[in-house]
Amino acid sequence: MKVEKNHLDDLNALVTLTIEKEDYLDGYNKKLKEYSKKAQLKGFRKGKIPVSVIKKMYGSSAFQESISEVLSTKINEMITGDEFNIIGEPYLVDRENVPDLDHKNPQEYTYTFELGLEPEIEIDGIADTDSYQQYKVEISEGMIDEEVQSLLKRLGEQKSVDTQIIEGDIVYFHAVELAGSDIKVDGHESEFSVAVDRLSEQFKSKIISAQKGDKIEGDIYNLEDNMKPEDVVKYFLKVAEGVDPSTIGKDFKLEIVDVLRVEAAEMNQDTLDKCFGEGEVANEQEARDKIKDYLEGYFGEESNKLVNRSIMEELMERNTVPLPEGFLKKWINLDKEEEMTPDQFEGFKKELKWRIIKKKLVKQFEVEVVEEEIFNHFVQAIKSYSPYIDEGSLKKTVFSLMQNREQVNKAVETISSGKLFEEIRKVIKTEEKGLNKDEFNKIVKELNQKAA
Repeated sequence: MKVEKNHLDDLNALVTLTIEKEDYLDGYNKKLKEYSKKAQLKGFRKGKIPVSVIKKMYGSSAFQESISEVLSTKINEMITGDEFNIIGEPYLVDRENVPDLDHKNPQEYTYTFELGLEPEIEIDGIADTDSYQQYKVEISEGMIDEEVQSLLKRLGEQKSVDTQIIEGDIVYFHAVELAGSDIKVDGHESEFSVAVDRLSEQFKSKIISAQKGDKIEGDIYNLEDNMKPEDVVKYFLKVAEGVDPSTIGKDFKLEIVDVLRVEAAEMNQDTLDKCFGEGEVANEQEARDKIKDYLEGYFGEESNKLVNRSIMEELMERNTVPLPEGFLKKWINLDKEEEMTPDQFEGFKKELKWRIIKKKLVKQFEVEVVEEEIFNHFVQAIKSYSPYIDEGSLKKTVFSLMQNREQVNKAVETISSGKLFEEIRKVIKTEEKGLNKDEFNKIVKELNQKAA
């Protein structure tokens, strides 16, 4: 194959691939033999059909497959290798006039691709003079109390109550459509439940301190915060198929028909065994000690993530990463029904900018990921959702995830990022500052808004 690369500028290039006959003829003939072994034709024994007949039947398909395989192999080399150092994938120029492939007249075939090139950059912001804030969340007795109550509630029983409604309750409603202040004749009716914690402030103020049998009125579309109109139609109104929801009004009278409340489990050995594993914890103090260890580990990890995010945002701000925008717009919108909006494109560029910075740093710090690290990553991920899971269930879940290629690829990406930041923190300085959980969460929220 002849390969000719022509730099248009620092970020754009054209590469012309000329596929010669010797590149594909062997593959073409092998495919014809494969077709010959599988083909069935009346009057011929299987595998004994003459090559001339096979060519008439399958020659065109085999020829195109052979050319396509040669071309795809080279393109994959360009994408994954370091020879071209490209962004995205090669973009075929003059897509409407690709070479006409004729198996009866084998020739050289030429394809020209447009390439977006990664910029050559030097990373600023990772030196022994660069300093970043490291936060340490102080684990209070109140935090441990909250976690204890959460665990006891999780193992508690849900019961119907007749007392005043409080935070955390589930309220069941019978809803009837209103016409002004009166119930609409033949109006819409439905029954549904809502968690008090999800109610809008407008409705929560009416519900708190109410009880079973009480009635309230209001716009059902404002019942729950941030609920889409189509979800209100589906889950609250429960409109039957074929009924136009626009024919149903918004104002409803809501009767509280039931209230469910979780009654926390008792702090006893059976509960402790369910939470932490049989025999792992003998009393409440040991449970509190274990919870404290978990919270310290959890917030320690979250603090490390916050430092990493801060480093990433700082590197993004301090380093200019020029991109081949014209190429990127053509590539990312290829074969899409709707083009990216300007805001989506800006988000895409920001993500790409970080990938380029990260790629250079991974190479600089020689970061690699091994299988044992992937296994341990899954262990920690599962424990973050089920901190007191028993060992048998933990291993079974991890082995299942290890068989999922997509999950493994995501794990590799996460691990390589973590290892990269570990290397970076060996170079930079960090200044530790103690704070409480609410202060920490506020900083995380501000950083998330900045990154959005």
